[in-house]
Amino acid sequence: MNELLLFNVYLLYGLVFFTIGCVISFRNLKFSKLAIASALPALALFGFSHALHEWSELYLQLADGQRLQRWWVEIQLLRIGKLLLSFLALMWFAWQMLEILVTRHRRWFRYLVPALLAIYTVAALVHWSVFPINHSLHLSVHLTRWMFGLLGGSLAGLALILYGRELSASRHQGAQAFSYAGLALIAYALSAGLLDSHWGLWVPLLRMLCAAVLLLALLRALKLFDQEHQDQIEAQQKRILRGEKLRAMGELASGIAHEIKTPLSYATLGCDLLEAQLHGAEGPQRQLTRIRHGLERASHISQEVLHFARHSEDQVTEVELTEVIQSALALMQYRLKSFDIRLELAPPLHVLGDAVKLEEVVINLLNNAIDACTDIKRVRIWAQPQGTRIVVGVTDWGGGMDPSLITQATSPFFSTKAQGKGTGLGLAICQQIVQQHQGELSLENGPSGLVIQFTLPRSAA
Repeated sequence: MNELLLFNVYLLYGLVFFTIGCVISFRNLKFSKLAIASALPALALFGFSHALHEWSELYLQLADGQRLQRWWVEIQLLRIGKLLLSFLALMWFAWQMLEILVTRHRRWFRYLVPALLAIYTVAALVHWSVFPINHSLHLSVHLTRWMFGLLGGSLAGLALILYGRELSASRHQGAQAFSYAGLALIAYALSAGLLDSHWGLWVPLLRMLCAAVLLLALLRALKLFDQEHQDQIEAQQKRILRGEKLRAMGELASGIAHEIKTPLSYATLGCDLLEAQLHGAEGPQRQLTRIRHGLERASHISQEVLHFARHSEDQVTEVELTEVIQSALALMQYRLKSFDIRLELAPPLHVLGDAVKLEEVVINLLNNAIDACTDIKRVRIWAQPQGTRIVVGVTDWGGGMDPSLITQATSPFFSTKAQGKGTGLGLAICQQIVQQHQGELSLENGPSGLVIQFTLPRSAA
C-alpha cells in the first residue's frame, strides 16, 4: 500500500512539473509585448528538468536498496547533478525576472544570483576537503536545496510577485495571477529547501500540492498571453480594413493631387510673367504676392497628399535608431536653435527597416513638438529597449491635446493647427510608416504636454 501511494505521489509530482513546462512551451510568446515572455522559457526548462528529477527519484525510492548500495556514491553524485541542473534553471528564471524589474531600488537583487553561485562553490569545496565523502555527499544534497531550492526559488517567487504588482498598476486584467504564482513558488521553495523527504511521505505530498497550486496560478496567468494574441489578431484585422480604406482614399487623393499640379504650375508661371509686367507697382504687387503664397500652399498640400498615397518598397537594412535620431536632429537644427533638447538614448538600438522612412517619422514628430511649444521651448526625446521591442518617444512642453481629439490625431487630414498651418497628414504618415515596420504608434497626454511614442521589433543584433 505504501509503495503504491509512493508511486502515485511521485508520478503526479513529476507530472505537475512536466505540465508546467508544457503549458509554457505550447504558447507562442515570440510576439508578446509582456516583458515576462522572455523569461518564461527558463521556467519551462525548470519544469521539464524537475519532472525528470522527481521521476528518477521515484525509481530510486522503489529500487532494491541493497542492490544499489554498492553504487551509493555514484547515485548520490547523480542526484546532486540532476537536482542542481533543475534548480539552476529556476535560478536562470529568477535572474531574467530581476533583469525585467528595472526599478532602481531593486537593482541590487540581480547581484544575489552570482553571489549564491560563488557561496555554493566555496562551501562545496570546503566541506569536500574537510569531511568524509559520505558526509560530504549528504551535505551537498542539502546545500543544493538550501542555496538554489530555498533561496533561488524564493527569489524567483518574489520577482513574480513584484512583476504581478507592476502589471496590476498598469491595469492588466488577471495580473494578480502572477503574484499568486509567486506565492506558490515561494511555498514550494520552502518545502523543497527546508523539509527532508526522509521525514515521511507527507513531504513529497506537500511539495506536490505546492507545485499544483503553482500550475493552476500559471494557467490563469498565461491567459493574458491568449488574450493578448486575440487582441493582436483583432488589431491586425482592423489595420487591414483601415489600410484598404486608406488605400482607396489615397488613390483618389493621389489622382486629384496629380491633376492639380499642372494647373498650379501654369498659374505660378503666369504670376512670374505678370510680376515682370507690373514694374514694381505696390498695390498689384501685394495682391500678386498673396496669390503666389496661395499657389505655393496648394502645391505643398498636393505634394503631401502624393507622399501619403505613395506605397514605395522599403529598403530593409539593419538600422541603428540612435543614428537615425541624431541625423533627424541635425536636419532639424535650424528649427531647434532656440529649444532645450533633452536626449535620453540607450544605444545600441538595432531594428530592421528603412532608415530614411524612420528618419521621416522622427522629423514629423519633432515638427509637431516644435509647433506645440509656445511658451516653454523644450523637447524630450528618448529611446530604450523594452523586452523584445524598442520604444522611441517625443514629448513637448505644449500643454497637451484635448483627450477627445487624441483618437482622431492620426486620421488623414485631421489637424489642430490654425488653418493654413498644417495639412493633417504628418501623424498619419508616421503611423503608416511605423505599421509598415510591424510597430505601433500611440499618443497620450503627459505632465508637460503631448507624449508620442512608437515601438518597433528589436533585431537580433
